[in-house]
Amino acid sequence: MSDDRGASSRLRIILAEYAMACGMGGTCQVEGTAMLAALAGSFERMGHHVDYPTSGPQILAGRPHKVAGQEGFARFLRSAPCDAGLVIAPDELAPEYLEILEARGANLGADPEAARLCADKLECTRALARARVPVADLVEEGESPPKGCQIYVIKPRFGCGSEDVRISSFCQRPEGFIATRYVQGISLSASFICGDGFLPLTINRQLIEMDKDGFTYQGSQVPYPSPRADEIWDVARRAASALGLRGYAGIDMVVGDLPRVVDVNARPTTSIIGICRVMKEELADLIIKARLGGLPESVTIEGQATFQKRELACIRSPDGL
Repeated sequence: MSDDRGASSRLRIILAEYAMACGMGGTCQVEGTAMLAALAGSFERMGHHVDYPTSGPQILAGRPHKVAGQEGFARFLRSAPCDAGLVIAPDELAPEYLEILEARGANLGADPEAARLCADKLECTRALARARVPVADLVEEGESPPKGCQIYVIKPRFGCGSEDVRISSFCQRPEGFIATRYVQGISLSASFICGDGFLPLTINRQLIEMDKDGFTYQGSQVPYPSPRADEIWDVARRAASALGLRGYAGIDMVVGDLPRVVDVNARPTTSIIGICRVMKEELADLIIKARLGGLPESVTIEGQATFQKRELACIRSPDGL
């Protein structure tokens, strides 16, 4: 894939979405399939050829390739003809797959090292704090908690979204987990693209179900008209720069006293399902321009879309978006 801004040839794109390819089942596969459909439809509308791995299910865009498990997923990345590609995989596995992709074609997503940093919630939070980006404060090992009633968020050091995240009045955590101070505020995410510049897409309200045990992500409102948009985009821009993000990324924040970063996704996120409904520009075109150069300064958003996870099971085609 030539770094030629005038390139307009039909590209062979591989979209490697792990959950559907490996048959993970559950909401991970439902969300992954919906994201894959949105991306594949956008790349095809731009005239590109799309190939994707699958354990069996198919979407109506792109060409499916049957694979079996992790080995089959990696084999697809090593062998499928491609000019460029995107990997959507569990954060702790993504760097390895990104390195495989980069050995064969243009990686339209995050640099493997940036993906590796973002996958480690402990080191990612520390890196952001060093860069003076507001975060949910870490409770370090051995730190004495302050006196009085306190609330903490206990979450896996490595893991996706709200999986195994719980709230507690105690900061003790099992091995492989980290603790942060609970932040009161509204749960939002910022979706953007990084290339030769920083391109804001949408601020989204996360539909979070909270009970005594923790949080569950249920869907998104895209976009969310926050009166604090300038603050949110400033924090997102600074975080993206500090972490060296490239391509599409999403940052989860709790907006209270400040917009505080609680998670960084160096990859396409579920919000693209809503973004593809409301954005006039093609997401695929912007993702390619992030690599080749020529990102616009802004995008056109028309209307609003709200979706819930339980609705995604019926989405198998970009036409349904």
